[in-house]
Amino acid sequence: MKHPIFASLLLLSATLLSALPLTLLSARADDTAEVSIKLFSFNPKVLEVPAGTTVVWTNGDAIEHSVTSGVPGKPGGVFDSGFFTEGETWSFKFTEPGEYPYFCRRHESMTGMVKVIAP
Repeated sequence: MKHPIFASLLLLSATLLSALPLTLLSARADDTAEVSIKLFSFNPKVLEVPAGTTVVWTNGDAIEHSVTSGVPGKPGGVFDSGFFTEGETWSFKFTEPGEYPYFCRRHESMTGMVKVIAP
C-alpha cells in the first residue's frame, strides 16, 4: 500500500520540476562561458569555470587575434584557435581541472587564464 504523503510529495516534485525552464534543467550538460576580445585584451582576464564548460571567445577588434594555450614564446599545445577576426568566435571545451594560461600569437602582451575546477 502506498503512503498518501509520499504520493503527494512525488506529485509536488514532478509539478515543480515541470515548471522550471528547460535551460535550467539542462544547464549542467551545456555550460558555456564567454570571453570578449576588445581593445587588445581578453575580458575577463582570468575566468574560473567547472570542468565540462565550453568557453567561447568573441573577437570585437577590427584585427585578427588568436587564443593559444601557453605563454608567449612557449605555446602549450592544448589549444590554438588560429587567427580569427572581428565578429568571429572560437570555442574550446575544458574537461580537465587545472590552470590554462593563454595568449594571442600576434599580440603577445595579450594574455589570459582559464582556471578549471572540479564540478
